[in-house]
Amino acid sequence: MSQLLNYTVEGGVAILSMNNPPSNALTAPLRAEILAALTDALDDKMVGAVVLRGVGETFSGGRDYSELGKPIATPTLWELCDAIELAPKPVVAALSGVVLGAGVELALACHYRVVDRQTKLAMPEVALGVTPGAGGTQRAPRLLGAQTTLELLLSGALKPAAAPEMAGMVDEIAQEDVGEAAILFALRCIAQYRSPRPTRDVSEGFADYAAFNAAVTHWQGRIPTQGQEAAEAILESVQAAPVLPFEVAQSFERERFEAIVKGEQCRALQHVALAERRASRAPEVRNAAPRKVQKLGLVAGRARLGADIALAALKAGLHVIVSAESRPALEIAGKRIASMLERQVTQGHWQPARRDEVMRALTLSPDLVALQDADMVIEAVGLGPEVSRQILTQLDAIVEDRTVLAVHDPAAQLDQLGQAIGMAEDLVGLYIPNLHLRTASCEVAVGGASGAEAVATSFAAMSKLGYMPLRTAAHAGGLGQTVVGACVRAAEDLLRLGANPYEIDRVMRQWGMARGPFQLADAIGLNAQGLRAADAGFCRVLYKLAREGRDSRLGWYRYDAAHPMGAEDPDTLRVVEAVLREDPQPVAKMGITGADIERSLLAAMANAGARLLRLGVAGKPSDIDVALIHGFGFPRWRGGPMHVADSYGLIAMRAHLRAMAMHGAAIWQPEPLFDTLIKNGRGFGALSG
Repeated sequence: MSQLLNYTVEGGVAILSMNNPPSNALTAPLRAEILAALTDALDDKMVGAVVLRGVGETFSGGRDYSELGKPIATPTLWELCDAIELAPKPVVAALSGVVLGAGVELALACHYRVVDRQTKLAMPEVALGVTPGAGGTQRAPRLLGAQTTLELLLSGALKPAAAPEMAGMVDEIAQEDVGEAAILFALRCIAQYRSPRPTRDVSEGFADYAAFNAAVTHWQGRIPTQGQEAAEAILESVQAAPVLPFEVAQSFERERFEAIVKGEQCRALQHVALAERRASRAPEVRNAAPRKVQKLGLVAGRARLGADIALAALKAGLHVIVSAESRPALEIAGKRIASMLERQVTQGHWQPARRDEVMRALTLSPDLVALQDADMVIEAVGLGPEVSRQILTQLDAIVEDRTVLAVHDPAAQLDQLGQAIGMAEDLVGLYIPNLHLRTASCEVAVGGASGAEAVATSFAAMSKLGYMPLRTAAHAGGLGQTVVGACVRAAEDLLRLGANPYEIDRVMRQWGMARGPFQLADAIGLNAQGLRAADAGFCRVLYKLAREGRDSRLGWYRYDAAHPMGAEDPDTLRVVEAVLREDPQPVAKMGITGADIERSLLAAMANAGARLLRLGVAGKPSDIDVALIHGFGFPRWRGGPMHVADSYGLIAMRAHLRAMAMHGAAIWQPEPLFDTLIKNGRGFGALSG
């Protein structure tokens, strides 16, 4: 055999050792060698059993994702699994390390499984829009029942192989070396004339059919109604397991797999996963070691964001020192943090002792001198560049030379601030959209003099706090907020053409956005840098009427305890009508359809992204996608606005922009990058590298 597989025979046991570092991915060449070695073992009369194991830290890290969407080379994974399961000699899997996806499917096809005590299993493909395609939805429920199977397949979470609920697929837990234990197990199979045990013939997982169906129903209720093609296919396949003959149900699983991996959702989700990996590898992160951050300083304002950052840092085990621009602001921040910590207890996430321990790691001080020992200080007052300059100037005289200073303001002029305070090398910008979504991005803005160590430290610290960091160049408005601002201004232009603001939001929510553009405008504040346009813009008019957005309880929507996400407000519509009546350049109303709204707003976002690429604010189109998905509720399963532009087709999108530009609004003028990419037959994806 080649270097991908080591084949030896010991005492009548053929040992097949996968050697495809770093994770023994089940590539086509490795699959071919496993099948060839299995054939040799079955033909060898001196071999009575087979052990399949992995060289290195893991049995197998799963499939070769580069094959998805392409013709899959033979032997396919399902052909290999069937060959193992139907082998006339016992095949024993020796499971070690973290076994993922296709590696779990391969193990399920073996007749017996010996596991290391520390082994963990996971089926994370659903997050990439992929379903099992080698019998995973059929073999797992036969051994584990529906509840554990669906938890494994739909959550993507790691499960200890030695956990009680995994007992159905574990025949022995090795006390020492798992490879040696598997060989001894195989020798016992030979000595005891133990026959192969094809998983397809096992039915213990179906013993309680009512419980099986109840588990399926439970998981059906947990799946969102949009963007879950893979999860829906997994449920349908598992549901078929106790009803259909194995071969029929397995064929059904395979058909769903082959259709899904060719679909747009699968491509979008894989694009996002790759985009996230790219975003985490900023040049400074690759080229500099981060400084250790154990003490995080925070200069808070009256907004909630400072408390959110403090809570994330405390959860991450950091010592947090909070100061503020005034005593009232400090009191507000302290009360917010205490309330958030108490909520961890009342909601059952923490025990009181854990809350008390975390509280001891929190220091509140009205004096900035308390921040002198901090490894990193975030200025998050939110009162504009002049206040930021004053605070940073004071910090410059207080903190140590290697302390990283971060200003949380998408409008911050980093180079000017750096020159003013004399710590330009240690200064970065941060921007965390305060939208309270499930995930949050953190734009790390890099000034002309920002040092690599400061950037790498910011990336490491924000990752530890649970944010998704991505690099941007310093730019008024930031990256994500600028794209959202373009979307809002485009939506405002649709109002001039006859659309209703609440209908626009409904259409975009139905398309998959967590919030429509006007809800987003309220959430980030109608005076936010990314939303500032001409004084005649609708957001500006509402702002001047003291309708400042969600924090003021009035914006495009009205907010109260009964409507935390906002209620439609007739007063807003009257303001819109008044602005339209006074428009010095009115345009003819059009019949705006839902499809028109979708195309127009997505085109405006992609166009704004193209401008940020031209200006060098965004390094890659995929960074824009990550910013919008993690920070502003763009649906992950759509892939981000730049990915959508490629899927839609740049020629068609440019044509739509040109058609909208005929109405006069500058927001629709196509960026030259569209022409360049179209001319060269490329898409935005080609620029992500």
